[in-house]
Amino acid sequence: MSAASGEDVKPDVSKIHITVEFNGIQTTFLTKKNKPLFKVLNTFCEKIGVDRKTVKFNFEGVNIRGEETTAEELGIEDGDVIDGQIFQEGGCCLVI
Repeated sequence: MSAASGEDVKPDVSKIHITVEFNGIQTTFLTKKNKPLFKVLNTFCEKIGVDRKTVKFNFEGVNIRGEETTAEELGIEDGDVIDGQIFQEGGCCLVI
């Protein structure tokens, strides 16, 4: 039924606001829970001018990997924040 007939209209809970934060820069995106997060994360990196391969994103300590990972799979809710850090691979020890 519609709102005109007196029924309450429920909000669309399939869409959520996700904030992505990296080096003090925050951007909020409206996305669907079942949409792959890589699209949001790639858009964020393009917007701030950072190569996506150099940033690692985490939600509540869980690394966001794969192109098909969704907010729904990770339990991300409306208003949650995804953190980004510079990705560092390997390391080195100096042998003298």
